[in-house]
Amino acid sequence: MKITVTTMLDQSQLLRRAHGSMLMAARADLLAAPLHEAAMPDPARVEAVLRDRRARPSQPSAAATQLLILAEHLGRHAGRVHDDALALELAREWPEDRPELADTGTARVLSAVRRGVRWSQVAPTVHDGQGSFGSVAAVRAGAVGLLPDAGMGTVAALARRAAGITHSHPLARDAAAATATAVALAARGQPLAPADKYHFLDLVTAQLRTSEFRAALGEVQTLVRHRSAPADTAATVGSGRAALRCVPAALTAFLRHPDDPVAAIRYAMMMGGQARTVATIVGAVCGARHPEHSLAVAARPDVTRGLRIQAAAAALARLATGRRAAGLRRGRPEGGPVPQLSPSSGRRAGG
Repeated sequence: MKITVTTMLDQSQLLRRAHGSMLMAARADLLAAPLHEAAMPDPARVEAVLRDRRARPSQPSAAATQLLILAEHLGRHAGRVHDDALALELAREWPEDRPELADTGTARVLSAVRRGVRWSQVAPTVHDGQGSFGSVAAVRAGAVGLLPDAGMGTVAALARRAAGITHSHPLARDAAAATATAVALAARGQPLAPADKYHFLDLVTAQLRTSEFRAALGEVQTLVRHRSAPADTAATVGSGRAALRCVPAALTAFLRHPDDPVAAIRYAMMMGGQARTVATIVGAVCGARHPEHSLAVAARPDVTRGLRIQAAAAALARLATGRRAAGLRRGRPEGGPVPQLSPSSGRRAGG
C-alpha cells in the first residue's frame, strides 16, 4: 500500500496557502454570483463576467461566510471543533434577511440556535428526520483542509464533526470530508501530473463512507479521463443544491484544470445551477494549490472581509508551531517528511 509523504511547509508557506485558499474562495464566490441558479449559461456571458473589472456586489454567500467562520474557530481553538461554540458563531452571522435561504435545513437549525435551542435537538429532525443533505457544510469544511500537519483521517473526521452541527445526513458529511481532504491535498502540494489526477481522487475516496458518494467520484474519474465539457459534467453529476451534486461537480472542475485557477472557476460557472457554491469550493482547492494566483480572479471581498481572511490564515499557520513542538517531544525530527495520507489511500476511485 502506498503512503504519500510531502516535505513539511514552513510557517510562511502555510500562511500563503491558507490565505490563498480563503481569498480565492471568496473571490470565486463573488465572481459567480451573477450566474447563480441560472440555466446553462451562454459562454459569451461567462466570459463577460470573468472580464468585468468593475466593482461587484460585496455581499458574500452564506456558505462562503461559513468557511471563514470555521477557519477563525479552528484558529482560536488550536485546530479543534467545539460544537456548541461553533453553532453559536454560525448562528450569529446567518443572514436572516435572505428569503431564498429561509426554507433550508441550515436556516432551520441556526434560527433555532439563535432562539436558545441546542443544535443537536434540531439538526437530526430536518427533512423528516433524514438530516440536511445540502452543500453549505461542504463549503465551510474547506477550512479544515488548511490545518497544518493533520493527517487525512483527522482532516476528514473534523470536517464531519463540523458538518454535523447543521447537516447530519451521511451524504452531507461525506461531502464535507471530501472537500476538506481535497483542500488538504492541494495545500500540501500533492503532485497532479495527468496520471496523478486519479490518485488524487483515490485519496479523497478513501475518506468516504457512503457507496453513493464513492460512486459519484467514480463518475468524476470518468469525466476527467474523457476531458468532459461543463455541459457533460452538469448532465452527469449535476450542480444542484444537494452536496452529492455540488462537490463532485467542483472536483471535476478542479481536476480538469488543476494548474489554471481561472479556467477551473470558468468551468464551474459554465455548469450553471449552484454556480456560487461550486465555484467557491473550486476556489478553495485552487487557492490552496496556487496561492500566488489568487490575484488572477478579478472580484475582491470588501476590506473588512479581507482583513478577516488575513487574520484567520495567520492563526491557522501559527498552529504549526505547537503541533511540531509536540512532534519533537514524541521524537519526530524537525524538518523531516511528514506522513500526510493514511495507508488505506491506495484504493482506486470508481474501479
